[in-house]
Amino acid sequence: MTKNMKRFACVFALVLTVALGAFAFFGAARFTAQAAGASGNGSASPADVTLGAATRGVVFYTAAINADGTIASCFNCDSTNTFALGTGEYQVDFGTNVQATNGFSRWVQADTLTTGSEASFCDTADRGGDANAVWINCQNAAGASTNTSFFLFVAR
Repeated sequence: MTKNMKRFACVFALVLTVALGAFAFFGAARFTAQAAGASGNGSASPADVTLGAATRGVVFYTAAINADGTIASCFNCDSTNTFALGTGEYQVDFGTNVQATNGFSRWVQADTLTTGSEASFCDTADRGGDANAVWINCQNAAGASTNTSFFLFVAR
């Protein structure tokens, strides 16, 4: 091995070690922050889950929800049980059991529903006390609850 090849191998090993260390540090910090977060939808352990039914990726339900919790558009929603619960928290009801343990996967995309950009993010969970609904939690970049419009997709 030439002197330049040895130098390259040492530099590569150093860069790889620093990158892996940074990934481990920031990944652990993010997980700790997420696990410590409070939820207005009840508390659930971050334990592993085994789903009772498979999810296949076929979209059954969709919703476009305004920042105030009103429905902009919805496919198979129960409009009487779809609303804002509080700042940044929403319930979207589909009138049938859409819990993850039944194989339903849910994803949400913060969106202006028009032009421009949305500087927030949202996540989903089973709605505590209502198996027919999805709980949506939206936050701004600082991690504070914020009202935002979004698209919701429910598939199985």
